[in-house]
This record gives sequence, C-alpha cells and structure tokens, in this order.
Amino acid sequence: MTADLNTAFLPELNKLYTFEKHCLLFLKQGQGTFQVDFKNYTFKASKAIFLSPKQYFKLLAGKFTIARYDFPEESIAHVQNSRFLFRHLISVSHLGFDQSGNSFLNPLLYIDVNEANAALLAKAIQDWIDLNPFNASAQDINLLFDLKEIIDNKFREPIDLHFVSRELNQTPHRISLLAKEKLHHTLHKLVTNKILLEAERKIVFSDLSTKEIAYETGFSDPAYFNRFFKQQTTLTPHAFREKHEFDKRDTFAKDLMELIDTHYKRQHKAEFYADQFAMTVKSFSRKITDRLDTSIKGIIKDKIIAEAKNLLAQSAPIYAIAYELGFQEPNHFTAFFKVHTGQTPTQFLADL
Repeated sequence: MTADLNTAFLPELNKLYTFEKHCLLFLKQGQGTFQVDFKNYTFKASKAIFLSPKQYFKLLAGKFTIARYDFPEESIAHVQNSRFLFRHLISVSHLGFDQSGNSFLNPLLYIDVNEANAALLAKAIQDWIDLNPFNASAQDINLLFDLKEIIDNKFREPIDLHFVSRELNQTPHRISLLAKEKLHHTLHKLVTNKILLEAERKIVFSDLSTKEIAYETGFSDPAYFNRFFKQQTTLTPHAFREKHEFDKRDTFAKDLMELIDTHYKRQHKAEFYADQFAMTVKSFSRKITDRLDTSIKGIIKDKIIAEAKNLLAQSAPIYAIAYELGFQEPNHFTAFFKVHTGQTPTQFLADL
C-alpha cells in the first residue's frame, strides 16, 4: 500500500477542501473550529482526522498547519479494520497525543510515512482499538460497524429492528440496546441521520431539484421530504442550499478573527465586537453560534490560553504575561489559566 504525502498547507477560512480518496489530515500546529459533513468540531494541534471520499473540510475559525496523506481506494479494503477509522459511527474519527500511546502519531512527526505507510495505518487502527471510544467489546464494536454498513447501504429502503436483526443474526432487543448504550441513538435516529446527511450533500453539492433529491433519498412524496428536512434542520432545502453556498464570499468569520487578533488582549466583551459590526449583541452572538458553533467568549478564551502557553514556553515571567494579556493582577491570570487548563502556569512550565 502507498500513501501520498502532500505539502503542509494553511487552510483558508471558509474555503472548502474536498477529498476524493480516503485521507488523513494531521493538524500539526494551531487550533480552531472546522466543519465536516455540516457538523462543527473544535480542535487543537497534534490531532489526526480521518476522512472518507465525498467528505470535505472547511475551516470556520482559527488557524491550522496541516499535513495531508491520501490512501488509494484499492488499498483501504485490504487493511483490516480500516472501517474503524473511516466509516464514522457518530462523528468524525480522530486520534491525538492525549488519547493514544503515541505509537501512531510519532511517525507523523518524525519520519517520512511513505517509507512505512502500511504499518502506520495499522498502528492508527490499533491506537483506536486501545482507546475504545465506545467502551465496547470487540464483538460489539464489529456489530456496531456492521449495523452502520447496513444503514449506509439500505437507507433508501424501510429499515426496522426486525430487518436488521435478520441481517445481523441478532435479536432486535440486543441491537436496540447496543445502539442506545454505545451510540446513544435509536435505530430510527441512526437511519434518520444518514438520510439527512445524504440529502444535505445533494442539496449543497448538486444541481438536483428538491423533488429529485426527495426521490433519491427514498421519499415518494416531495412535500413530506420538505417537512422532514425542515423538522431536522429548521431550514427548508432552499434555505439550506443558500446558507451553505460555499462559493459565495462571506467574510464574517475572517473579519471577526482579524478583529479578535488585534484586540483580544484588551477587549474581552461581546459589546465591543458587536459594535464593530454595527450589530446588536444578541444578533452578533447568534451569528457566531450559527456560523462557528461557539461564542465570542469561547474564541477569546482559546486565544488567550494559546498565547499564554506560547509566552510561558518562551520563559516570559508570569507577571509580564498577565499584563501583556490584559489582566490587572498576576493572580487573576493564574486563576484564569488554571480554570481553563487544569494547571497553574507554574505547573504547566514544569511539564514542558
């Protein structure tokens, strides 16, 4: 098996990056909020994200330096348990230094993975298995992924517990209990999520009419599809397409991050930033939540913590860092840092 290493890149805010192959995105430096399959995720550096064909990556806030590794389609099928990484049960699969024993991530940092890519992927899978994110037995994990494959392949058809139990040779009760205990979803919700995702993809990435999308996702009545879609997203298919028109230039996130970069050390309140956009605080806060799935307070907090860690690593005195970042007293900074990191600045320095 071969893997192609692309040059590290800095993704632009609100730019859509699509992937035709199974790939790994290694977030080497930075932090931010990004979107995959219309869900928003907030991550910091030293994380590996696993994406399948047809998925996309869109940076909503922050800044990342990323290395990308593509795996040929014909090779993935021959790597045992690769579905654990690439067939996402609930959310995007990822591994980080805080989650694994570093057996997988160390090669990404220090060696050319083209020299040992098959072993690299095997280590990533083993790290995922050791992490056991669903706290399930090996048998139950395989059963969950078998269930996922049935839903992915049959979502256009009626799927109920009796159908799935026959396909998996398991009792309806066991399947229902496993889905609820490990995925916190009913079978109906899992099927609904799959239908919704396919509809969202077709709405945004195709020119199909709502009627055509309804039929392609298993609905015989377009009006019922419209009601279903609005119930799940609060938007009509037309409004959803307009909201996610990726080639439409929307500079709100970019302008906001530039404003925060300039003023975050002295301006911590939403009122200041809302005023710069000539918006009410309520409208401004709602727009941040809608676009970035976070708050102005959360963005500034992450910015201050990241800069504090950077300055601490450069051996700057704690009192100087406190004043540099807008705190009136060093003890205020120390308390803030501990609340959001679980460590005092001194403890953080001791672990470097």
